[in-house]
Amino acid sequence: MHVSKAVLLLMLIGIAAGCGSSPTSSTPPPPPAPPSPTVLANFTDPKTSFSTQDVREAQRQIVRFDVSTNSLIWTLTGQKFTGYPVSGNSIGSDRKFQVAFGMEDGEHRAYFTEAATGTICDIEVLNGQLVILPTSQTVPGGG
Repeated sequence: MHVSKAVLLLMLIGIAAGCGSSPTSSTPPPPPAPPSPTVLANFTDPKTSFSTQDVREAQRQIVRFDVSTNSLIWTLTGQKFTGYPVSGNSIGSDRKFQVAFGMEDGEHRAYFTEAATGTICDIEVLNGQLVILPTSQTVPGGG
């Protein structure tokens, strides 16, 4: 009986030594780097000096552009789609798109258009993918 008590005591000492033991000199991992802040593009009408960050597409939904990540921001959900650098009022590395200005409902507005045709594009997000389609819509009150 004395032997079994001795074995039990040794087992308890071993368990106690293992519990909560951790190196005291370890440091916690560094926190993850914060995401880069969003820097929105400002588009300016050279004729009127009207300036805005809101760009409308064919259904008058608003998109914005983050110049820090070259992203189009779908404002309905906040999703960002890379590959849309801004240079002045031109969009895309190939400058295929541009922001054109017009008047609608008595307000100055900016529109996402195809550079080649000047027509307003229809932008949608379908199954998480950005889709840009041409339309025949012209910029209202533009010129």
